[in-house]
Amino acid sequence: MAVLNFDIKTVALPSGEDAKAVFLTGSIDASTNQTFEGRLTDILSGGTRHVLLVLTNVKYINSTGLGTIVKCVDQFREKGGDIKLVGVPTKVIALFEMLGLLQLFETHDTIEAAVASVGAAKPAAAAAPAVKFPLQFKHPATGMGLNVAQPGRYRDPRSGDYFSVDANGTIEFYEMSKVKVVEARLPCDIDFTDALAGMASNLAERVKLPSAVSGAAQRAIEEAGAAIRSLASEADTLQVLVVADPERIQIGLVSTGSALAFPANAPVLASLRGICDDVKHQALPKGHLLSLAKKA
Repeated sequence: MAVLNFDIKTVALPSGEDAKAVFLTGSIDASTNQTFEGRLTDILSGGTRHVLLVLTNVKYINSTGLGTIVKCVDQFREKGGDIKLVGVPTKVIALFEMLGLLQLFETHDTIEAAVASVGAAKPAAAAAPAVKFPLQFKHPATGMGLNVAQPGRYRDPRSGDYFSVDANGTIEFYEMSKVKVVEARLPCDIDFTDALAGMASNLAERVKLPSAVSGAAQRAIEEAGAAIRSLASEADTLQVLVVADPERIQIGLVSTGSALAFPANAPVLASLRGICDDVKHQALPKGHLLSLAKKA
């Protein structure tokens, strides 16, 4: 069973108000999520509106834990506060990015930076959009009607899914309950492609993706693997994230060494774009992320 330890300290904000710095060690998953949510709820109920959630020593967060963070961030913001994420590990940043969640959070490298950001001036509001609110639309999976009065983040009470609506009327759903994630750490000095392809195939089968999607993911892994081994040093390792739901599968490869240091015009990226629906190669605060997505 996973363990999640808490070390909670009081931090003074520039305004004179107190915040709680919550240092977490362990994993946020099905066995620890209820305790995790309960601690944050207790902090809010006790009158503290600002939390600095320090994730430096968090080894793993599953989809349930991610959904809880989204939910709690909204609860704190409704009270005029916020939850700021501090010291987020590279692999967790990569997972947020792959799931499209990174834009929902405010992240900082240090507690000092997070404290300084509380009460800082926000960017000037953009010009009024052409979209008129309230906005009515249908849930993409259930077909049930939804109605939002203004831009923001919301939770559909029927499906439990989170979604965001921006000022231009762009809607993005986060169906956390349907997301399955597996992760592994693989050395680059061996041929890891068979192992990774097997992980992707098993996960695709679990969420009932078509065999054609699984086959494309395996081909993409083989292409990427050959290029990675040509660049990697013997000491390099890959942090691997495979994320799947009934609509698509994503393979995220994270390296803090040279294994993913592809130039922007690398032939392998062009080849991968011919196999996958979405290919992202980007710098992270520490290292690089190569994300490969194939839709059903």
